[in-house]
Amino acid sequence: MDNKKSSRPNWSELNQDLLELIVDKLSYVDILRFKAVCTSWLAATERFSPGPLLILPSNQETDHREEHVRLGAFSVKDKTIHDLNLVVEKHEDLLLAYEGFRVLGSSHGWLVAENSSGLYLLNIFSRTCKILPGKATIPAPQSFGPKFSLFHSPTIIRKAILTSNPSLDDDYKVIIIYGLCENLAFCGFGDDEWKGFSDCEGYYDIVWYNMLLYTLRGGVNIEVWDFSDSCFPTKKMCIQCSYSPNVCFQRDVYSTQWYLVPSLGEILFIVRYIGEFVNNKGELLCEGDLTDEICPYKTFKFQVYKVDMIERKLEQVKSLKDRVMFVGGNHGISVSAKDYQELEANSIYFTDDYLDRLHEDYSYGGHDFGLFRLKDENIGSIFELDISGRFEVAPFWVFPN
Repeated sequence: MDNKKSSRPNWSELNQDLLELIVDKLSYVDILRFKAVCTSWLAATERFSPGPLLILPSNQETDHREEHVRLGAFSVKDKTIHDLNLVVEKHEDLLLAYEGFRVLGSSHGWLVAENSSGLYLLNIFSRTCKILPGKATIPAPQSFGPKFSLFHSPTIIRKAILTSNPSLDDDYKVIIIYGLCENLAFCGFGDDEWKGFSDCEGYYDIVWYNMLLYTLRGGVNIEVWDFSDSCFPTKKMCIQCSYSPNVCFQRDVYSTQWYLVPSLGEILFIVRYIGEFVNNKGELLCEGDLTDEICPYKTFKFQVYKVDMIERKLEQVKSLKDRVMFVGGNHGISVSAKDYQELEANSIYFTDDYLDRLHEDYSYGGHDFGLFRLKDENIGSIFELDISGRFEVAPFWVFPN
């Protein structure tokens, strides 16, 4: 009888040719997980570039007894929706506690999400979950005084971003815009509560660039915050700019949303124009002109400006050249179309983050996504989706790490 103990195989030492053969047999999402195992497995997938993914509810059935939405990933590269197959054991199932599930933001390949149980960081490819401090620890807005804290329930987190990739280091922070007053707060790794850090309110967007936080609030006020002090951030700069809306519609038929996007060493200010009620002919209507026809809100235009931090002004940008912007619920990002040939250069890819109206009607919500071409100022569709009614989870962009 052979008493020698059999040694366990070292899977990281598999032949590269064999690994590449394995990769050829894997599904799209499994390749993303395959890449995360070790450096040799990552090397075997060098020719595979996933590009940006549009995360949205998939139509595939589930064997679960409890009804919930499964997420899928639409690849712009191969024009296919891939099921993320997140159904695992109950205590690990990221979507099992579906009640109240909502994605608050995507950044560095991770999601910031919430459900009825709390707030989380989720990596939907590695299935990693990190618990964040609960909503009860988010500070009440100071402008309402101490009595308001008795009734304060920050049920709305309008946006959330990460300062770095939690897969690479623990020195990351999560920054949020929250509450009816749109205040700012943050937490770091290991924190058990959220900390407010601005006396102002009315924030629209936040981006992390070059180790600094750039914030955007009403009146086109752009602030720069330094988080190098481990205890508390400090405001380094605040500039106030202005722009003139370049549309030929009355103000009561459209609304605007603002974004910041870092691009090639600069910060871009992007204005999104949304028709409040748009009929099937593409006409913008006043609320008083509505008939029985369903007229959902719909994006019809964008304007782009470069933020001149020295002169403290905005300069309109007519062309993005080879750049491609991604805005919506995700951290604003800019990439080169030369690196992603499936993308259209000089375009803005957008998703629906109109939070005030996402759930107002069962006939629509989450539907307002596509791309805007600056060259001819036309809106295009990313793909045709055979889904009627409201998206239970609004689509959003993710760039896998």
